[in-house]
Amino acid sequence: MRLRFALIALAAAYFFIGATSLSIIGLVPEMSADLGVTPASIASLVTIFALVYAVAAPGLQAALGGFSRAKLVSAGLVLVALSCFGSAMAGDYATVAASRATMALGAALAGPTASAAAASMVPPERRAQALATVFAGLTLSTVFGVPLASFLGQTFGWRSAWVAIGLAALLVAPLVLLAMDRTNRGTKASVAALIAVMRDRALALTIATTALQICAQFITYALLTIWLLDHLGTPVSLVPVALLVFGIGGVVGNALATPIERRLGPETTVRLCLIVLALALLGLWFSTPWPALILVLAFLWSASGLMIMAPLQSRLVRLAPEAVNLSMAMNASAIYVGMSAGAALSGVFFTQFGLANLPLISVIAAVLALLVFQASLVR
Repeated sequence: MRLRFALIALAAAYFFIGATSLSIIGLVPEMSADLGVTPASIASLVTIFALVYAVAAPGLQAALGGFSRAKLVSAGLVLVALSCFGSAMAGDYATVAASRATMALGAALAGPTASAAAASMVPPERRAQALATVFAGLTLSTVFGVPLASFLGQTFGWRSAWVAIGLAALLVAPLVLLAMDRTNRGTKASVAALIAVMRDRALALTIATTALQICAQFITYALLTIWLLDHLGTPVSLVPVALLVFGIGGVVGNALATPIERRLGPETTVRLCLIVLALALLGLWFSTPWPALILVLAFLWSASGLMIMAPLQSRLVRLAPEAVNLSMAMNASAIYVGMSAGAALSGVFFTQFGLANLPLISVIAAVLALLVFQASLVR
């Protein structure tokens, strides 16, 4: 019972880490209009968050990895909450950008620590399930966090969404302290250990796969709201519904991750997810005249894109069980490197080629991720 409570608390922490990073996707129109900047500028806030997270996660684990994981996750959530309040009170784009940077620092402290804690709580044969449970928080943030932020932004203004996320994160911080064993702690990672992980071909290419598949998704996802509104002509009131369908796909994918991984193994599961992801995105590029098909393909995109996360982490734990803190931190960094690159490329391709071809660029990145992962299997 204590273990389940701890995993649920860590999943709740991941929910608000995900909400912090992703909710801005549902707030692009409102924030763009209120701050007087372009949609591409709001999408670049994803890049700011991602870059800070990517750089900070390994460094924070190296500096603070020996401390109580419960305290680290809680401290990260408190910093996230304060930064959300800073965004809500911001009067200009620069202040919002600064708040995004401090949000990322809190998330970089809490996220990798939560993953490492989950992996350390259970025997090896149950790690996939534990990681899937914790990562379900991120999945649910896509399902409920992004559509809810979109709804709050349309109904009460975008600032209300950040206040809500901040208050909820403050509530979860003490819950983590209550649920987790405070003696659960990792070890500080040395520079030598960091170099060792980077020089391990299988580890490095698996982490690169994480970055590339996230990049593939964010090339389209960073401007998904604008893609729905301007390219497809979706009514504003239906955008939260479309985001909800996308999120439900993520829940289904996350729920299927453990049983499919047990049956096929992590490597085959990762390959399957990348193939489905590429085909779903290719279908989006072709299917503009059929809105109903758009929802089905978005569901498959989200399901495969979230299902892949647990088997990728399982493979990292299997490859380097002695370096789980550092490999999880670097994998978390890779997620946000992928977000950063995807959001940046999204803005570039939107400016140069318009919205219509974003899914096709995503397909190219997904195929590249598949090739890189295949290379990681060659020892």
